[in-house]
Order: sequence, then structure tokens, then C-alpha cells
Amino acid sequence: MKFKTQKLDYDGRGLSYDNKKVVFIRGALQEEEVEAKLIHSSKHFDEYQLTNIIQPNPKRRASFCPYSASCGGCTFDIVSYEDSLNFKKEILQDLVSQNKLDIKDISIVPSPKELGYRNKVSLKIEQGQVGYYEEKTHTFLPIQNCLLARKEIQEFLKDFSMLHIENGSITIRVNTNGELLLLIESPTEPKIEEKLVETHKITGIIYNGKCVYNSPYFFERLGHILYKVDGTSFFQVNTDISEKIKTDITSYFNKNDIVYDFYCGVGYFSLHLAHKTKQVIGIEANQKAILNAIYNASLNQIENTSFHAGKVEDLIDKIPVKANKAIVDPPRSGLHRKVRDVFLSRDFDTIIYISCNPKTLVRDLKELTKKYKIEKLTAYDMFPYTKHIECVAVLQLKQDM
Repeated sequence: MKFKTQKLDYDGRGLSYDNKKVVFIRGALQEEEVEAKLIHSSKHFDEYQLTNIIQPNPKRRASFCPYSASCGGCTFDIVSYEDSLNFKKEILQDLVSQNKLDIKDISIVPSPKELGYRNKVSLKIEQGQVGYYEEKTHTFLPIQNCLLARKEIQEFLKDFSMLHIENGSITIRVNTNGELLLLIESPTEPKIEEKLVETHKITGIIYNGKCVYNSPYFFERLGHILYKVDGTSFFQVNTDISEKIKTDITSYFNKNDIVYDFYCGVGYFSLHLAHKTKQVIGIEANQKAILNAIYNASLNQIENTSFHAGKVEDLIDKIPVKANKAIVDPPRSGLHRKVRDVFLSRDFDTIIYISCNPKTLVRDLKELTKKYKIEKLTAYDMFPYTKHIECVAVLQLKQDM
């Protein structure tokens, strides 16, 4: 079928209509005339896959990636980096407008690195090859390289065969010192060739949950803080832009503040803010991450933090110390209703809401604006060329409450 797209939706798909029914077209940009085939139909919308471009958007260009047409990871590799930022900003502004949030201006901060920024990739393994599943399928797509990954990961992929793994999955993590941590799930145990560990700085290999080489963690130094990062713990994927976020939010805290850090991971924000505040209390569901956070506080001789393992919604009412400020960095599902209710029942001076999902962010902001004013909303390009948008919202208690 032929369509004329109007704009981009939240997932970076071209949006059009078929007899007033909403149509999303994967691979299409806004203001393009295209042909597409139906891949999914529901009561409220249809989803199509681009098959031919009749009239392209003038900003469209050839992709830099040979896997782009099938992988689906890089939605905006078909435009310049500057145009990708503008598209993301427009998507976010449209989402804010639809939800009638009172935000006058939204800025977007570019990533210092357009490519080679990811310090973690997760790949499938089939018949001795690494790759991704094609978008929304279980069709294996073998790859030789991923240009989004840090150079150390790209170099390691060239020698992946030295592990002698036929099937399974592998997650590769790297720190700023170029050290690699490998997490492997497979029916067969990897054979670790001496040349592999001599060529690459491999600090550890974890096989089916058990460390089979050296260490199950590595250390990461960012600024004045040294972090111990367990193989399964969450850590910021693009450390350059994460450090920018960390720097930008610092001005909202001072020495008199007691801060809640919800979904704190290994203490990335907590340990940084500890130097600026009176006390930081972190909560994280991942037990290993909390153990890392406690260790990291001791490692850096930080004594004004405490960390607690459990779901935020389960522990939020059990914290004996009352905070006047909070920083939250929840998963894609956003804040649990109980967490939102606590924010609405108490008077926090400031809430810093860091989100990897603008859709759940605006949902939560609509609730929180009953008591808090959105002082600022900034997008940070944590994942260049992909559809993903990282946001930081600064909320201040309304003075008339």
C-alpha cells in the first residue's frame, strides 16, 4: 500500500492513516511518500514495514551500517546526527504537548561520541557466530561488528571464535581502561585460548553464572569516584553522556540536603552526591548492585551514605531518615504508583527524575505536577542513532502548596 507520512511516533516510525485508522511504518521518516507491507494489525492501529520510497524526506541519507535494514537497532542512521537530534526533540515535544504538560522549552544535549559509545553489548550466538535478532523477531542476524560499541568490544568480536562457543548468548562489558568482562550463557563451556586473554584485557569470564576466569567484576574510575561493577549490575551504558548528566544535576544539591537515591544501582549518583550533601540513602532491587554500592562507599572512604536492597515501593515507607530531595532513575516501566503517592504526600524541595522512557516519564509527571512544578526538562542523547531518548526532569515543590 501507498502512504504519505505526517510525523514520527514515539518509536521513531512514520505515522500515517488508512481510512482514519492509525498506521505506523517502520523505516519511514516523516513527510515521505512510501510503499509498505502490513506486518501487524490490531483494532486501534496497523503496523507496516517500508518496502519502497516514492518521495523521500530530503534529510534521508544512506546508512553507515550494513545490517541496518534488518537489525532495527539504529532507527536514525538514515539521517545526519544533527537531524537525528532534531527528530528526537520533536518526538519528545509532541509527547509533552499531547499530555498537556506545562514545559516551555526542551533542550537536547548531544553525545560526545556519535559512534563507539556503548560500553556494553548483548549478542546471540548461533553456529559459532555472534549477532542480533532481527527487530521484533527471533530471526538470527549474524554480524561482524557493531559500530555503536566501544572500540575494545569491536576488536574483541574479531577474535570471538577463540572462545569456541557454538550456541547461546554473550554480554560484553568494557570500562574506560579498556578492560573487558564477559558474561556467557551456553550449553557448552568456553575454551579460553591464551592468545585471547593476551590480546585483549579480559578481567573476567562468567559462564552460566559462575566465574571461570579471573574475576566476576571490574573497576571503573569516573571523575574522583572508583566504582566496583559486578557483571550483572546495571551501570550507565554511555559513560560520557552519563557524566554530563551527573555534572548538570549537581547544582541542585547542597551541604544541608538529605537525599533519597531510588533505583541507585552500584551508587553511580549516590557516591557523587555524597560529597555535596549531608546524607544520601540509596535503594536498589538488585542485591549484587547494593553490595557493590556498599563496597564502593567504603572504597572511596565515603561515610555519609547508606544502601538498602529491595523494591523502592516496599522500602520507601520504612526509611527512618526523612529526605528533603530525591533522585530517581527507574526502569522503563517508570515509577510505581506507591512511589508517586509518597512524593505527593510529602514535601520534597526537589525531585530529579532521570528516565530512559519518555512515555512513562510524562505519565508520572502528569501525576507529580499536582504538587510539583517542572522546572526543566532536558533530553540527553544517551544512545545516538537509536530511537531511545534519555531525559532528566527537574521538579520543584510548588510554593503555594
